[in-house]
Order: sequence, then C-alpha cells, then structure tokens
Amino acid sequence: MWKDIQDHETNHSPNEGAIEARWDKTAAQFRRWMDVDDYPLKLMQRVKLKAEWSLLDIGCGAGAVSIPAAKKADRVTALDISSEMLKILKEDAQKEHLSNITCMHRSWTDIAVGKDIEPHDVVVASRSVGREPDIQSALEKIDSAASGYVYITVWGGGEHGHCRGVPAALGRPYRDTQDHVYFYNILSQMGIHANVEHLECHSRLIYNDLDEAMESCKISLGPLSEKEEKTARAYLDKTLIRLENGMLEMPDSRPVWSLIWWKK
Repeated sequence: MWKDIQDHETNHSPNEGAIEARWDKTAAQFRRWMDVDDYPLKLMQRVKLKAEWSLLDIGCGAGAVSIPAAKKADRVTALDISSEMLKILKEDAQKEHLSNITCMHRSWTDIAVGKDIEPHDVVVASRSVGREPDIQSALEKIDSAASGYVYITVWGGGEHGHCRGVPAALGRPYRDTQDHVYFYNILSQMGIHANVEHLECHSRLIYNDLDEAMESCKISLGPLSEKEEKTARAYLDKTLIRLENGMLEMPDSRPVWSLIWWKK
C-alpha cells in the first residue's frame, strides 16, 4: 500500500541536488518558523536522554533537535544535506556556547552505518524520513544506527492551512495521509513493537512576501503551469494575513505529527 501511494506521488520528486538547493534557499525561513513553533519543544519533552549518552540527529535542519539535545547529552552528531541549515546550526551553537555538536554535511542515504558513522545511544529522525518506496530498508538502517532508542516523527494528520486550500483552488484532490499507520505496521512486520504518540502542534507559517509563500507551496505541489500558478497566487493573496511588520501568515495551521519510538 505504501509503495502504491509513492508511485502516484513521485512524478515530481526532485533529485538530491535539487533537494539540497531547496533547503539551502529556505533555511532562514525554516529557522524563523521553528522560533514560533511548539513542535520542537513537544518532541524534546519525549526524547529520553542521559548526560553520558550520544544522539544522532538525521536531517537536523537548523538544529531544532540538536541544540536542546546538546544541552543534555554528552555529544550530538547533526547530519543534514543542506550546508545553509548547518551554517545556522553552527551559529546558534556558538551563541549557546555548545562545543559538543559534530556537523556532517552529508545525505543520510549515502551514509554507511559502522563505516561513516558509529551507532549512537539515541537516534532522532525528526520529520526527515523520506517518501521512498522501500521504507522498510530505510527503517532498518535507522534502527541499525541506534544502540538505545529510536525516535521518528511522520505526518499524522491535522492541517497546514495551505495544504488543503491551494489544491482545492487548483481542482486537485487533497490526500491527508496518516503515515504513522504504514510505519507502525511495517515496523511490526520487522518484529519491532513501536510506541505511537500524536503531537498536536500550533505552527505559525510566516512568509516575507507572496513570492516566498508561493515557493513554499511549490515544494509540496511540484511544478505548476502558468495558469495554476496564477490561481494559487490569487488564493494565497486572499487567504494570508498581513502582520503589523508587513510579513504574511497562514491562518489555522494546526498539524499533527506522529511520534513513533522504540527501545532496542
């Protein structure tokens, strides 16, 4: 079932080079979002850490997990495909006087566990597990990188305001996939009895301008025709709320992220 879904959605999947460029371009925006999002706090409240432990943060982004983890754990390995994300992480770590974070500018798919990286006490893959068809192999690799605990977050439902509205304006179907159902069952087939908890979050999607909002939509929608882009832009222009500082905010963004975790 998972493979069937991916077969229908991979027609506009970018290659790694395009993915890196996309995240480099949106790094500052992503960092801004994390400052006003309660997701990182809710996640870190549930991650078990001890002072002598190590943590591997797969797809670390700008450090929403790595920075608070480094304040609790002995050492943190922060891995991401985006050099701009890692640049922000390093700057924030320096401001916090943290010297126990090792940054790796690598794609997780290119990492060989036991060669490029040793197993860590805790592995976190926060919203970074790809939508590749062979999700079992991806989960097996993540599991092999942990000696203690594994924490993965995937889409669990809820809603980002533009996720449903823009496709509707374009006449496209909206599929609210609850990914945790597939992950839980695949893990069960692997002999891993995982725990599942839903994190109901209040996210503020804030944009500098309409162009930035459009670029964000294109990430999830893929390439748009000239007519579709005009329609999407008109929808966003009507829907986005202009703040006092001139920035634009998407209303009613309350996603649900599913936390899937297990002990080795």
